[in-house]
Amino acid sequence: MRALALALALLVPALTACSGGDEDPSGAASAVAHEEDQALAEWRSAVEAELGSDSFDFASIQQDAAVDCLRTDSSAWTVELALSGDVATSELTRVGLEHACGDVVPAFDEALAAVEAAADPLELVCGPDVELSAEDSVKAELVCAHR
Repeated sequence: MRALALALALLVPALTACSGGDEDPSGAASAVAHEEDQALAEWRSAVEAELGSDSFDFASIQQDAAVDCLRTDSSAWTVELALSGDVATSELTRVGLEHACGDVVPAFDEALAAVEAAADPLELVCGPDVELSAEDSVKAELVCAHR
């Protein structure tokens, strides 16, 4: 019996060490939630600064950013920006990308520069020898047909 008690006394600290000790898993989850709240607060603050107002639909901006994150290359962004007819909201879009999917920002910046530099942005989409993906062709078809 004494040998069993000694084995348990030696085994319990070893098992505790292997299981991560006395760390509180809810504490780790709380820290992650706090970081997410902080990131959302920073994003909201950046949107307020860009718009010059604290009155806007943040949920809608988040949804737009989620869709924008799917455009991962500059050609997709070129089509989107050229067809929009107005790049005035590009800074707000960039803020959303920075917070939702920062890896897309370089492609966005490249496309924005191309659209801003073009005399006619639609030439980037509708011009001869322009190759578009099937999805982008569908988007551009109606606009290009009525130029």
